[in-house]
Amino acid sequence: MTEPGSFETAINVSGGWPTPPTLWSFSALEEVKLCPRRYALKRASYPDLWNRPGYPERVREAGLVGAVVHEGVQAVLLALNRAGCALLAEAKAVEVIRQLGGYTEIATRALDAHLEKLATNPRMSSSVDRLRQRLGHRCAEMRQAIQALVSQSPIIHTEPYVARERSADRPVNSRLPVGTHPEATLVAQADRFTGRIDLLAVHADHVDIIDFKTGERSQRHTRQLQLYGLLWVLDEEANPDRLPVRSLTLTYVTDGATVTVPDDWEALRTGLHEEIAAADDLVRQRPPLASPSAECWHCPVRQMCDEYWRSAFVDRDPGVTVTDAEVRILSRNGPTSWRGALGVDGTDVLLRTSHDASLQPGTSVRILDLLASRSEDFDGLILTLTQGSEVFGPVNDRRATP
Repeated sequence: MTEPGSFETAINVSGGWPTPPTLWSFSALEEVKLCPRRYALKRASYPDLWNRPGYPERVREAGLVGAVVHEGVQAVLLALNRAGCALLAEAKAVEVIRQLGGYTEIATRALDAHLEKLATNPRMSSSVDRLRQRLGHRCAEMRQAIQALVSQSPIIHTEPYVARERSADRPVNSRLPVGTHPEATLVAQADRFTGRIDLLAVHADHVDIIDFKTGERSQRHTRQLQLYGLLWVLDEEANPDRLPVRSLTLTYVTDGATVTVPDDWEALRTGLHEEIAAADDLVRQRPPLASPSAECWHCPVRQMCDEYWRSAFVDRDPGVTVTDAEVRILSRNGPTSWRGALGVDGTDVLLRTSHDASLQPGTSVRILDLLASRSEDFDGLILTLTQGSEVFGPVNDRRATP
């Protein structure tokens, strides 16, 4: 029997459900709308796994590249700001970038810092060396992306002021002075909303807001940037003079896009309040609602979600190369292969591994990111574990459903 705020999963992982946050972010609200169960499982506490909040993150190569580029851009803009540079082409700016080691070194340092953090992540520690090797070949790509985004960013010298750490948890009663402010955290306490802005360009009578994107264009980016504009309007500490938003700009690696500044901030604010109230209700449910969809393929906690494994999205067309599968292990077939059956429909399975996996006949396991194939020599489905595959279990069918 579990406590009211606790849960047990089919893969024998226990956790404690999260409560609605004091302050919501855009990404958190979007995730709750997509699937409340996904939001809750990601942010639950797992004291038996580690002492950090949330479930250990499965970091993908593309996401790591994006994070490195963002941090590289912020490092350059902060250094240019502190040096009092006005133009990227001026000699002082060139010297600043040289002192940082150049764009390649900036990207390499950011990458090394991320990989060091992953070394203590139980889902990622064994993948750090492989990621380092693969991403080492992408340093030129990251360098070019950092350079391209920096070249599209305004540089306004900021007058010296007392450095402060402003975050959602520790808002500081201080205005943002005239200048460019990378990674500016804005907080609307009364509205329970916060966000970290990639770049705020504060002028004497207005502000320009820029958000950097390293992926494909999305309508979500437009709404996100407009909500950042609302944050600036509502944050009485950072913007006590009520400076208006003049422009909202999405900056991609290859070009930029202008987002319309809303005429009616109050309408946007009302919609935000309704969205937060709905998100609160969804997160408080026990268990939170699961919303299986095609997006489940990208969910980092799908191994714990029974609704996912019962849904049609698990029974992927065998013609697709990469799949997930719950497999009941029937017998050993060879040194690195097993005979089994798919949990979803009983299809015969030949499970191949690249090493001597610890699989026990009579038990079931959930495996993410397998390679699926067919063969004339085998009537069933051939599933192959790769370096990117993850095995969870054994599956306990008598558990409390999360």
